[in-house]
Amino acid sequence: MLKHIAQYIYDIKGHDTLIADALEKALQKAFKKHCIKKHKKRIRFSLSKRGEKTYIFACASKEEYLSLISDSNRFKLEVVDKLSGYAHATGHHPGCKKAEGYNLKGFRSKNRKPIMVGGKQVELPIHMVQCRECKAIFSLLPSFLPREKHFTLDIIGHIFEKMLLFSQSIQAALQDLKITGGGKSKQTILNWLRWIGTFHPATLLTRAGALSSGYLQEDEGFEKEPQLRTYSVFMVDPNTLLVWHADYIDHVDEESLCGSFKKFLKRVTFKIIGVTKDKWEASTKALKALFKNIWIGFCHRHCLNKFRQALLEYQKETECSKKQRDRLYKKFKEILETSTSQICLQVKIKSLDDPAFHHPLLQKRLVELQKNAPHYTCHHKRKGITKTTSMVDNFLKLAKRKLTMAESFRDKEYGKIIFQALATARNFVPFFPGAKNAHKSPFMLAGGKTYDLPWIQVMNFHNAFLFTPDAF
Repeated sequence: MLKHIAQYIYDIKGHDTLIADALEKALQKAFKKHCIKKHKKRIRFSLSKRGEKTYIFACASKEEYLSLISDSNRFKLEVVDKLSGYAHATGHHPGCKKAEGYNLKGFRSKNRKPIMVGGKQVELPIHMVQCRECKAIFSLLPSFLPREKHFTLDIIGHIFEKMLLFSQSIQAALQDLKITGGGKSKQTILNWLRWIGTFHPATLLTRAGALSSGYLQEDEGFEKEPQLRTYSVFMVDPNTLLVWHADYIDHVDEESLCGSFKKFLKRVTFKIIGVTKDKWEASTKALKALFKNIWIGFCHRHCLNKFRQALLEYQKETECSKKQRDRLYKKFKEILETSTSQICLQVKIKSLDDPAFHHPLLQKRLVELQKNAPHYTCHHKRKGITKTTSMVDNFLKLAKRKLTMAESFRDKEYGKIIFQALATARNFVPFFPGAKNAHKSPFMLAGGKTYDLPWIQVMNFHNAFLFTPDAF
């Protein structure tokens, strides 16, 4: 096409007429407009902004749903009469208080046709209700059906578990999807990842009514990607194991971490009382700048690992025996573990009389311990402060395992989506048999209401997939 236009312009130049001049100018103008001018790529937003006129109610299976809608009185008693207590604030007309309840309004004109496990498509009638006060009409969906998706949530949840918790690749998940539901497009799975990873984990937990004690563990992880320096930032509640914050940033300086923590602060309703972390100074300053009167405890395990590394260097330099190295480590660990206050720790450090502790390599670690004594003994003053960051470290392993499989997250936006999806999946998927909290999810440990539904349906019931701008 371009060659044809260029040849046409060249041919016109041989004709010195008013019409030829006008045609040449018009062609050049059109060429500049359509071929040279840069156009912004139109990207179709893969998340539906609709859904405010849809309620989700607890119903785990197709059989249960068909039985429920076959009896209008039972449906009204078990579903309609309970709608006023659901946390769904959108879709009503301005000024409606939603206090008068709802009336049944028949069925939608078109049935839903979801693809079930095994690839079979079924037709399901969808009930409607009308608000008695503002007269707005809503559709009622059982929790196993997502808003505006072709597949049932059992299929989608299965893919999420494989990809996010077992680090399965997109291609492997696609092959698995063909067996369970008949999916053919990789873009379908990418859209699902955006679906579960768009919201910050604290947003979903707040929607679902989860609470925290106010004590968290925080850590940053350096994610080794080709020609990139990127970092993940996480905050985990050590009591319930809920991941409250997940972010993906380019730097871990004070300014970047302040920006990351601000995102978290905007999305929670509870007060942050204390945080256990490593001794990274930038994050300590960022936390103190954002959270007033926060208690900050330093991780003992990080401190012991640093001292162990110093001991190995000391052993190479002095050629001391392994027995002597272990003895020095035991002394250092005993002081750290048994000191109950800042003064107690500082006094015990000064009382060390072994000449080895005066060596520059070991002395450096003792100076650091003495300087940060208030943080290393903070857990004795506040029970919510833990001695280690073991819970957030365990979650970091999950993120790093996913990166190892993917080799690179490439796109920053999708990298952030992946990390938020990982956090959300970890919050709602129950632990597997053999775990300490087997068959319980962090959300359940936090006292969240599950209504005996599968984890992905629990999320759906609590409107985790409601993306309307004014939702909540």
